[in-house]
Amino acid sequence: MGKTAKPAGAAAPARKVFSREEVAAMSAAGKHVYLFKGGVYDVNLDELMHPGGRELLDDHKGEDISELFLGGGSAGHAHSRGARALLERYCVGRLEGHEQEERADLSTLVDEDKPLLPQVVKLDPKLYMEWVEAPSTGHPVMFANPLVERMTCTEWYVVPLLWLPIAAAFMYRGVLGGLSPMMLPLTLAIGVLVWQLIEYSIHRWLFHFEPKSPKGIEWHFMLHGHHHKYPMDFDRLVFPPAAAALVISLFYALLHQLLPMSWASPLLGGGIAGYVLYDTTHWALHSGRAEWLCGHVLKTSHMDHHYVDDTVGYGISSTLYDHVFNTMSKHLLKKMA
Repeated sequence: MGKTAKPAGAAAPARKVFSREEVAAMSAAGKHVYLFKGGVYDVNLDELMHPGGRELLDDHKGEDISELFLGGGSAGHAHSRGARALLERYCVGRLEGHEQEERADLSTLVDEDKPLLPQVVKLDPKLYMEWVEAPSTGHPVMFANPLVERMTCTEWYVVPLLWLPIAAAFMYRGVLGGLSPMMLPLTLAIGVLVWQLIEYSIHRWLFHFEPKSPKGIEWHFMLHGHHHKYPMDFDRLVFPPAAAALVISLFYALLHQLLPMSWASPLLGGGIAGYVLYDTTHWALHSGRAEWLCGHVLKTSHMDHHYVDDTVGYGISSTLYDHVFNTMSKHLLKKMA
């Protein structure tokens, strides 16, 4: 479950005032504690996904990171509003001599100990978007129905175990239909590239629409809003089998209407392989495991999408179409130059 949140309308609790000596003692004891604009932050690195890596956090443990966080210094980077909201989750008090900063407390909008979907649909759309764009941690319940809740949570390994044999079966079906085995690598490559275009398009134009009504909020939150709010919810990093099966069935029908079976089946197999690459890469990007699946460029691109600018970095398994459609992160391009 996620961290306990204050129910809507609850007053913020009084925060402790720390001396610099106390902060230094916490750091010496092994805590990843930081100072930022007069606040004291005790960060749990096991649940925090940091685009700059853990080493940078280790290097500045116990320090005032205000300048670095706002873009100053040789290692500084101007962090987004979302990154600031995530940092606020770890605020444990104020530094002695500093007054409490006035700010809106978005954590009071919903009660994370109760199903989220029935609550978020009651929010004003603009306020809902502000709340979604302030990332949080944990694994809160989305649906009131426990069966639906369970069906929407999927372990990452289910994806390759279920879909790779099906992809292989479709490719073999193409050979049985008359396609030369020598053509299978080509159909695999075409299927993966077409999937990456579909992946990019769905992410950019379907998942990132701006809701204007309660029904719009409902669909936005189920499709992608929950992921942006809770990017470390490991049980929702890949598509549930039922949802993936529906999409694959649609492409099966389309391809077999347009092409002979000898080509439609292996192309669909290549597309399914591309989908498996996409979902497992997405899991690797957020979990911090299997780094070999993603690499530095992909990870930076996706972390920039979540924490710097959600109008860039729509490709998950590849940045190919971000280059094609000019949606590469400027921060990443600067680092690559």
